[in-house]
Amino acid sequence: MAKPAAGFIFDFDGVVVDSLGTHLRAWEAAASALFGSSLVDPTRLIGHSTGAIGMLLAKEAGHPAKAPELVRLKREALESQKDAVEALPGTKDLFRRLAAQNLPWGIASNANRAFITQTLGTLGLDVPLVVSVEDVRNPKPAPDVFLLCAMRLGISHLDHKRTIVFEDSVHGIHAAVKAGMFAVGLTTQHPEVVLKKAGAQLTCENLAAVIAGNWLVEPPF
Repeated sequence: MAKPAAGFIFDFDGVVVDSLGTHLRAWEAAASALFGSSLVDPTRLIGHSTGAIGMLLAKEAGHPAKAPELVRLKREALESQKDAVEALPGTKDLFRRLAAQNLPWGIASNANRAFITQTLGTLGLDVPLVVSVEDVRNPKPAPDVFLLCAMRLGISHLDHKRTIVFEDSVHGIHAAVKAGMFAVGLTTQHPEVVLKKAGAQLTCENLAAVIAGNWLVEPPF
């Protein structure tokens, strides 16, 4: 029988909650207000940190110095929409089971802490540990958020291969692979072929697959 998982780490947007549309609408509103422009190919923004997206869009608009103002406007727009975000299928049930079994688990995300904690509160989700982009020097695709989350969960570096990371973005999969963890890609934003090419060892539609597969007892590695 395989050893149990050393821990479970979840990205937030596109894994725990269905928030991509909310983020993109907030960026659209901010870019329109500041530059009078619309987003070009919004899907290319998936997985990037807020700061990185702000700089990218500001540079493309020809005003890189306005990146901080763009980020501020985006966060204000996001705040007004946060109540529209819903948990993805399987999330609430899985989180209840993880808590009941006292397994190490937490969220590690490129999103900012305020958005994560406010959304969790609105949805009534109690998560023992949240590591956000503000907690690390380098956001994904660097492995920092996953490494810090594992450390705070008490997971030894020797057990990273038995630590399951759930990600929906290419950047996030790259970060999990760099951290030496078992990367599971959720196909909420990208097809299986894209996630596996990035390094995902398995893919699934949503977190309900974890329950159906009994991964808390028999992990897939």
